[in-house]
Formats: sequence, C-alpha cells, structure tokens
Amino acid sequence: MKTYFLISLCSLALVHCTKESENPTSVKISNPEKVNINANIPDSEIDYFEFKPDSISNINIKGFETISSYSYKQTKFATGYYNPVDGKIVAPDTEKDNGQRLLVLNNKNEIIFKGQGAGDTYLYQPHFYKNKSDNKILIVCQLAFEYFFGGEVFLLENNAVKYVGNIDLEPFDMDTPMTKVLKIHERKNAIHFKFDFDTLLLKPGNEDIKIKNNGVEYIYEKGILKFKK
Repeated sequence: MKTYFLISLCSLALVHCTKESENPTSVKISNPEKVNINANIPDSEIDYFEFKPDSISNINIKGFETISSYSYKQTKFATGYYNPVDGKIVAPDTEKDNGQRLLVLNNKNEIIFKGQGAGDTYLYQPHFYKNKSDNKILIVCQLAFEYFFGGEVFLLENNAVKYVGNIDLEPFDMDTPMTKVLKIHERKNAIHFKFDFDTLLLKPGNEDIKIKNNGVEYIYEKGILKFKK
C-alpha cells in the first residue's frame, strides 16, 4: 500500500512539472541590439587616373590658332589663342581676357565653353583625368613661362563644363611640373587634389613660398576650390 502511494505521488509531481514547463508563467524576451554594420567602414574613395583622349586635327575655328585638339566621345577640346590683327587684340579677346585658353566643343563643332585667356604663357598643356565610377572628366591645364607655375582646372559633367579654379603651386624642382606629381580622388562629393612630392613651392614665380608637404591639398567642394595645408 505504501509503495502504491509513493508511486502515485511521484506521478502527480511529474505531471505538474511537465505542465509548468509547457505553460511558463512569465518569460521575458529581450530584443537583440541593433548593430550598424557600416559603422566601422571608412568612406570609400574614388580615384581618378590620367588618360589620353584621341588627338584630332579637324577643328577649324575662325580666328583661332589651334595648338592642340582632342576628342572624347561626343566632346572635343582645343587649346590655342585668337590671333591678333595688326598686332592688336580683337574680339572675342579683351585686354583682360586674352592669350592661350581652353575651348570645348560639341559634336557639331559648336563652342559650348570658352575658358579664360592665360595671357602670354609659353605653355598651356591639357591633362585629362577620369574615374571608373561616373562620367566626370577633369581637365588640368599645366601653365609655364620659363618655369612651371601651376594649372587651371575644369570639370566636364553631364555635357556641361565648369571652371574649377587655379592650382597655384609646383614641386620644389624646376624640372618637374605639377601635373607630373598630381594625385586626384573623390570622397563625399568633394574632389581632392594632392601632390606626390616632399617639398612644394606656393605661388611660383610670384612669392615662391617653400613649404613642406604635410598633407597639402586643394579641395573642390560645393562649387569652390579651397587650398588646405
């Protein structure tokens, strides 16, 4: 009799425990913590690399002496100057806007952009840069008299051309042009112009300020080119 009573008691206890496990009175479930998987990923940089568009010779612009001309897709580029007449400046040149310049033309040879004249420069040499992410083209025109003195920068985007600004520095080396050491990348919609040379010369031919290159760069952002050192 005692044995039967003990077996019954154990059976009741086992049933009670099973029901409790099937119907817990209160279980607190915490939501997993949200983790930003991009938090530690640095902003990506888009590198620009120099390329050479096709050289062409079929650009004829009235009164314009073409020195170099190129074609890229549906756009043409020409550098040169408007010839003076009898030694005098004539339209479209003015006293403050003359000399070598950049012209950009469409596929009908119509001028869609005319850069500012650089005066009596000996050299006005265009260098072209693009990236692998979009259709932006940067044109950096190296300037020189007897010495190199920086360059003018232009941006071609969506069939429109903008003047970016002037890079007013050179490597501290008479034989090395700025475009030889120029490195360009884009990050957060800002274009950075950096220089792979230890010592630089600011305002070459003017003030000739020698500086150490500790992250010196030009930054083009929101339509403005700024110098940072």
